[in-house]
Amino acid sequence: MASNVPKFMGKEKKLPPLTINTKKAKPNSAPEPVRLSPKSPLPDHVKQACEAAEVQPKSNPYPQAFARPVYSNGDRFLLCLVGLPGRGKTMISYRVSHWLQYFHDIPTKVLNLGNTRRKMVGEKAHSFFDANNQKAQGILDNARKLCLAELRKFLQEDEEGKHVGRVAIYDAANITEGNRKQVIEVMKGVLPRSHIIFVEIIQTNKMKIDRHIRSVKIKVGMPDYKSEKDTEKAVVDYMLRVEHFQKIYVPLGKDKSLSYIKIVDDGRQVSMNKIKGFLPGRIVNYLMNLHTQPRPIYLSRHGESQYNVLKKIGGNSPLSPQGEKYAEALADWVKENVLQPAKPLTGNPMHARLYTSSLRRTKDTVRHFDHKVQEDGWVTMRRREWRALDEIFAGVFDGMTYQEIKRKAPQQFKLRSKNKLEYRYPRGESYMDVIKRVEQAVVSMEGLQDPVVVVAHQAVLRIVYAYFMMLDKSKAPTIPIPLNTVIMLVPRNKGCEEERFVLVNKENKENSNDAPSH
Repeated sequence: MASNVPKFMGKEKKLPPLTINTKKAKPNSAPEPVRLSPKSPLPDHVKQACEAAEVQPKSNPYPQAFARPVYSNGDRFLLCLVGLPGRGKTMISYRVSHWLQYFHDIPTKVLNLGNTRRKMVGEKAHSFFDANNQKAQGILDNARKLCLAELRKFLQEDEEGKHVGRVAIYDAANITEGNRKQVIEVMKGVLPRSHIIFVEIIQTNKMKIDRHIRSVKIKVGMPDYKSEKDTEKAVVDYMLRVEHFQKIYVPLGKDKSLSYIKIVDDGRQVSMNKIKGFLPGRIVNYLMNLHTQPRPIYLSRHGESQYNVLKKIGGNSPLSPQGEKYAEALADWVKENVLQPAKPLTGNPMHARLYTSSLRRTKDTVRHFDHKVQEDGWVTMRRREWRALDEIFAGVFDGMTYQEIKRKAPQQFKLRSKNKLEYRYPRGESYMDVIKRVEQAVVSMEGLQDPVVVVAHQAVLRIVYAYFMMLDKSKAPTIPIPLNTVIMLVPRNKGCEEERFVLVNKENKENSNDAPSH
């Protein structure tokens, strides 16, 4: 019979006999008090956290800070925008850049050809862009060389020898085959050809083109038209510029040796060629959710909760009487200002969306919303629940007040005060942890062309707000997101237009008596 004893190095070795503790616990006996081992290797601030929460992690110490992840192996990429003017290339360039930095810690740089040209010759009318204007074409070619040289330099840099990957973004029309060959030639020796990815933006809907030009290019203030007070005159000149580009435009697709992504009508159709790898795949997924159409995003904290009244953090408590008052006011405000706005930004505001977290206080806040079924079958403000939008988890401190934490674990309190972004609650989360899980909800919001109302929590809304306003994530933990207030954001090229509405407690617009909440 073959032996069941495992062999090690050709010799049989007997395993020690398995011993089972058969001693039974006394019935109804009280649990032994938790005591910290005097030989525990844990630092003092962790011991304080253990004592405060009455837990003992002898062999599983708490990670106290967020170790920033590395999302690339040092690879560098160049994204080159392609397309006619007024298709949203600049808006997409800056949003991709911010997304890579905010959620993936990847250094990026955006260079806009128009800005470089304006530094050289100032503002120019449509005739400057006529392909037959040889002098102007020479100036534009020099501007391209300057942009590409600067992008090449950026791609060769290495931040403190960390060998971290980086992404350069060339925001230009690149509408001819010559333009695209120039990019490849300049990047020889710096990037493999597969790391030069062309991103073509095509829009066939004339109404959307006109809306984008008027609401973003002209209204927000494109530098070429800052001195033009007549809006219609500026629109006409810009459309004539587009016609000059249209005459020489060669779409991507003929040269199959190029790596490219082609996006038609805000993601209605997406095609790719020679795209592979983790980061390019993530970029494709993000681009599929991007669009340039104006739409409002409404952010609101839940109504005041019972834990807010008690000044406790975390938990899953119901609303207080004041919170219920806000819930009723929010339902009325949404009906009048979101579903039936005086000046709608989207085609059908009645198709507005509603996002909440999975916690009770956000669901209670929206329980007065009208969810009637419309004639086309659309359920009004049908709620979508996101666990990704749950409040930051305070771990062993969940359910405590800040004063309790300060008294029981003063070193923990000081650690969080010094670095609120990366500090991780013992057995809980840091802001950096929350940023990673919130990304999926944010990308979903980016893809919506309808209005969306997001009812969530202070820490989460700080992160969402900082992203859409294109702020550095280090500023997120201190952004004021008061109770009883709706924040309306309308995305633009860089950041958003913002307006705030206080629905209850209007005499205290700053809501300075808000209970502390992360």
